[in-house]
Amino acid sequence: MSRRFDSIPIIDVDRLFDGQGAARDAVDAEIGRACEEIGFLVIAGRSLAPLSARERIADLLRFFDLSEAERRPLARQRYVAENANIYRGYFPVMNGERTFKEGIDIGPEFAEGDPRYPVSDPLVERNIWPEETRLPGWRREVVAYYADMEALGARLMQSLARHLGLAEDWFAPAFEGSNSTLRLLHYPVRTPRSLEGVDESEAFVDTPAGRAALIAGAHVDSGNLTILHQDGVGGLQAQNAAGEWVDVPPLPGSFVVNLGGALQRWTNDWLKATTHRVIGRTQERYSVPFFFEPAVDAEIACVPTCGAPRYAPVRYGDHVTQAMQRFVETRGVAVG
Repeated sequence: MSRRFDSIPIIDVDRLFDGQGAARDAVDAEIGRACEEIGFLVIAGRSLAPLSARERIADLLRFFDLSEAERRPLARQRYVAENANIYRGYFPVMNGERTFKEGIDIGPEFAEGDPRYPVSDPLVERNIWPEETRLPGWRREVVAYYADMEALGARLMQSLARHLGLAEDWFAPAFEGSNSTLRLLHYPVRTPRSLEGVDESEAFVDTPAGRAALIAGAHVDSGNLTILHQDGVGGLQAQNAAGEWVDVPPLPGSFVVNLGGALQRWTNDWLKATTHRVIGRTQERYSVPFFFEPAVDAEIACVPTCGAPRYAPVRYGDHVTQAMQRFVETRGVAVG
């Protein structure tokens, strides 16, 4: 069963884990309808509890206990010129930008020479890890969480495939060699200095609860599928069909799921990638998004059940590299 919270569907997905037949079909239909009409949903249920346990998320966020000096060797070359990493690694808070956040991007761990991971591609890059003595067990926890999110992403893609009238494993070959990204984010309270050079219309928004700072500007995700753990502070908003901003509830034990532009293209606009933003007031905010992505060499071509193609096939890595130039933290990654 599901209920609605300010037009954002909240769907119990337990039947995706332990059911078949009519019960699972009903969940598929709810997920599919949300992806067609809104492009945003909250998934909940007892099956998700181990994945979203407060203690587990807190362990991941220990990264932000590192000092500035300890984060420096992990930073991207754009921020620390002597570092070699360009795509993976740490990005600091930047003043003078609409977005006000810091974080670290972590990709897959893969064996040397694995042909599914062409290291010549700017999106395929080794992870940069902090010293184990400084964050004991952190790397192990990150790798385990990454694997769990990949499994959840695959289950959601199976559900969408069934909803689209495809074999449930139709999307699976594209995710052999998945180049998914786990991102840990910290949004500090916006400072006056951070707003220097930012147009006021892009820095603040009026809401029913009063004026709020914009800490992540309105955007559509560029990739395939985002699975997000929010903290209890909230601030995430999605834009509905009427152009109104709707709060996405930070419910304990849940994940927010939203679609990226690649999945909208893949389904010939049947499923919707929705504009969203993050607002902040007087509390810092943390979130843990997982971007479930195909292999960089996967071809994104309109699925056969979605009508006459509106888009030409495209290599996934090329699509994402072009699209992410509009984001401050990925701007400048080489375009192939």
